[in-house]
Amino acid sequence: MSTVIKDEVTYEEFSVRLRGPREVSGDVDMGAPGPLLGDLRPGDVVTVTLWQDYAVAVTKDGRSQETADTPLGEPQLVTAVGSALLSVGAFTAYAGGRVVTGARRYGQRGLPRLLVVHGKVAFGAMLCAVPAMIVGDLAGVPLQAVVWLALLPVVWWFVRRREIRGRGRHAAPALQDR
Repeated sequence: MSTVIKDEVTYEEFSVRLRGPREVSGDVDMGAPGPLLGDLRPGDVVTVTLWQDYAVAVTKDGRSQETADTPLGEPQLVTAVGSALLSVGAFTAYAGGRVVTGARRYGQRGLPRLLVVHGKVAFGAMLCAVPAMIVGDLAGVPLQAVVWLALLPVVWWFVRRREIRGRGRHAAPALQDR
């Protein structure tokens, strides 16, 4: 086994070259110098934890370090990106359908203000994917989806409240489909 630690301003490499059975032989990117990599020396006997052809952790004398190949956090990120794309896709389908069905009317009077409100709600729904992803990292993907869905009515309420017609002379016009 050989340990490579290159920590330069423009280039970082933290890897370990393992010799053993075919499944664990080769270079493993450790991602960071610690807590174990800096203490490893050539010839040290280590235990490698495998998960679906990925070396996810290296252990020596009870100390362990996750590798850069660990898939932790991937489901949460995929769920967050999916929920953000769902927001964009649903709004685009809704807005496109509204514009196509009312093209003549909207050509004469302009787009309805309600489309702007729905666009703001869709953007807010995209932003809700971030706190939901944080919850997903702590509690798992099912709770992440629940948090995202629970935040959607809050965003809808907030946007509608800000867009509702006020009493001042500079208030936004009433929300209606022109």
